[in-house]
Amino acid sequence: MSETPPPPLRDAVIDQAIDWSIRLGYNQPGEEAYKAFSSWLADADEHRVAWERIQSLGGRFAGLPSKLAMQTLERLPDARLKRRQIIKLLALFGAVGTCTWGTAEVTPWQRLVADRSTRTGERRRWTLADGSVLDLNTDSAVSLRFDDTQRLVQLLRGELHLISGADAGSQVPRPLRVETPFALLEALDARFSVRLKEHVCRLDVTEGAVRVQPQTGPGEMARPGEVWLLSAGGATQSAGGSQDIAAWREGLLVARDMPLSRVLDELGRHRHGHLGCDPQIANRPISGNFSLADTDTTLVFLAEAHGLRLHHLTRYWVRLST
Repeated sequence: MSETPPPPLRDAVIDQAIDWSIRLGYNQPGEEAYKAFSSWLADADEHRVAWERIQSLGGRFAGLPSKLAMQTLERLPDARLKRRQIIKLLALFGAVGTCTWGTAEVTPWQRLVADRSTRTGERRRWTLADGSVLDLNTDSAVSLRFDDTQRLVQLLRGELHLISGADAGSQVPRPLRVETPFALLEALDARFSVRLKEHVCRLDVTEGAVRVQPQTGPGEMARPGEVWLLSAGGATQSAGGSQDIAAWREGLLVARDMPLSRVLDELGRHRHGHLGCDPQIANRPISGNFSLADTDTTLVFLAEAHGLRLHHLTRYWVRLST
């Protein structure tokens, strides 16, 4: 008698099993995360089967080039995976780093392991359990570590804006901190923004104060109106204020004599593809309030207002010239 083949799993359940694999394998899960996972696993036999199948795939791909790993996953009869699920699994198995697909097709690993995240062109706001208000700019990701002793927000990618909550539900005072690769930031009844780049992190304080403890160098106190740059070398205060730096929360880019190249760089964060200009106009000063909700319309307006021409090679390659 032939063995009855296992029933197909629902896409939603496969997605949940992959997400749990990433969350438990890449993050530093706390007790609440493990409790939630145990509850999910015990909730239905289908959950257990999906978890076991996903875990059984991992050992088959160690050391495989990403193209071969993807071809293998596509052919596995017991997996029945869709392309987006395969890409997630390749990130889980560590194959994404050597892949040759377009970058827009692969979700950054930071967003796969995050508790809160945004896609390119998306901005979102959450009220956290302690009453803090968290905004994430385009293509950003954070993990949250709230327990009996601390409130920790780990900035994994992109940019956040945080307004300190009163934490009224806690019986003991818990510090509110933002962790970056370069420094630990403690909010003292503060309103502030943090933007993470490859080699530096920018801190802009609007209200209150933020205690800065760099990975190297002495601690500092950042106060309203101040801009600090955090790097492997320590923390340094930057010239210039932080006015309008968080206008993205309202869907705006505010430019005050900003070089055109920088305006395009900022708009480019909110869309896929290449956005640039001819070198001879890169430093042209631009002022205005520009919408981030529809960057195509914004570019048309910008070109008309400054007598520039828009060139579209494709929708993903746009250039401004005179």
